[in-house]
Amino acid sequence: MRTGLVVPAFVSCLLACLLATPLPLSAQAFGSSPAGQISVATSSLNQLSDLDAGFLVPDSFKKVSEAYGRYTRVIREGRSARDIQRAYSEFDAALVLARDKLERVNEVLMIPLEKRAAARQANAPAMVPDAYEAAERRLERAISRLEDDRVSDAFAQGQEAATLYDDARSAVIEMSLIGSARIGLSEAEKKDWDRLAPASFERARRLTDEVTSALDRGEPLSFALRDKAQAADYAVRRAIELAARIDTLRKDPGSWELVLLSRENLAREAADVAGITADFLANDPQAIMTESLQALAAKQDSLVLLLEGAQGDAAALRAEVDSLHQAIEEQQIRLSSMVENYQQDLQRRKEELDRERRELRDYLYEKTQLDAAAQAQERFSDSEAIVVREPDRLTLRLIGLSFQAGRTEIPGGARGLLEKLGEFLVLYTQTRLVVEGHTDATGKEDKNLELSKARADAVMQFLSDQSGVEVERMTSTGLGSAQPIASNNTRRGREQNRRIDIVLTFSREL
Repeated sequence: MRTGLVVPAFVSCLLACLLATPLPLSAQAFGSSPAGQISVATSSLNQLSDLDAGFLVPDSFKKVSEAYGRYTRVIREGRSARDIQRAYSEFDAALVLARDKLERVNEVLMIPLEKRAAARQANAPAMVPDAYEAAERRLERAISRLEDDRVSDAFAQGQEAATLYDDARSAVIEMSLIGSARIGLSEAEKKDWDRLAPASFERARRLTDEVTSALDRGEPLSFALRDKAQAADYAVRRAIELAARIDTLRKDPGSWELVLLSRENLAREAADVAGITADFLANDPQAIMTESLQALAAKQDSLVLLLEGAQGDAAALRAEVDSLHQAIEEQQIRLSSMVENYQQDLQRRKEELDRERRELRDYLYEKTQLDAAAQAQERFSDSEAIVVREPDRLTLRLIGLSFQAGRTEIPGGARGLLEKLGEFLVLYTQTRLVVEGHTDATGKEDKNLELSKARADAVMQFLSDQSGVEVERMTSTGLGSAQPIASNNTRRGREQNRRIDIVLTFSREL
């Protein structure tokens, strides 16, 4: 997981007007004062982060962040103006180099980056995470090759990444078109229903395979293809319905009587219209239906002869036909209006259901966060953890866990706190966890970053081994001394800064 540098909110607000038109640092500086320079440096770093530099040029972005950290540390320590200007110049040089490399990445890897944006727009990260992650890994290789100035290798890896992003986007499209049809066929095969209605299932498979083949050939999403996908989905649902009815008949022999009687009723109605007697002891329903149709055909022929002989009444008949046509047209208009009203009602109900689903999702999201915050407040004493609730996350600041200076071993007195933390975390299995390691400001910052990461890894390992928290849910990161919660000028403050923060984010999915 890559994280950008967190910039104080008041600085971000101050520099919002500068972010729209980035300029070289020397042209943006508010004079030579440290306050003006740090504002420009902070704005420039935020702009670089907004351009996704942490992903596209990770090494260069890391150097910029480290230079920024050194620069701000020199200011916090009250060093001389010469030292401050030297640190600022180092940050400026790292920033210019990162911008140049970022421009080069966007130039060499333009196609895969466009494909990546298209895949993200199709929601591939959520719909087909494995395929999307494979493309991400390949793009990371291309970026790594480009950082090493291996342009040809980077371009080749980028083209492979572009293909993988296309595949991920195509998979999402296929799921949206025939995903439900494939699920229905799979469930029917598990229940062995396809043998109960083989012809219907064969048609459903054929339509589904035709849509899949068209997508594999790269055909555009035309109306015809969408109609075929809808036809495949309907065919699957119809086959399942027929199989279910047949299965019911097979399990309940008494139901066969109803089926046979329904066939007789249809034949009897046709016989009544034709004016013949239906004898089901002598003939089966099909034979009676055939005889009825023949009788009706004979009557039709007789009517034709009568019409041909009634030439004098032709005008009256035409008028009657016109009247019938008008009645049919009026009926069609009424039916069209009914269909339109029905469709509008369906759309309104769908919108209401979507709104209720969103409200329920937001309510459950908020309730889960509130419940987790209340649980944390109840479980942890003030000397063990501070619970900080934000709109999109819940942070447990483990003030009861303080590492010895320069050490990564979990103190024996803190094991009980971590066990209690593990019991709390397993209650919320749908959360993602970030274990943040922090240090005091003593020592070099690069060592502090390594030390804070090692401490975060130690806590994450403890939670996995001792409390059964899934490793897949957790990510560790080391932030060094960048986010103190107490003064580094006192021993007590430094102990508080050597801490672990647990950041929980909750899923909005129902």
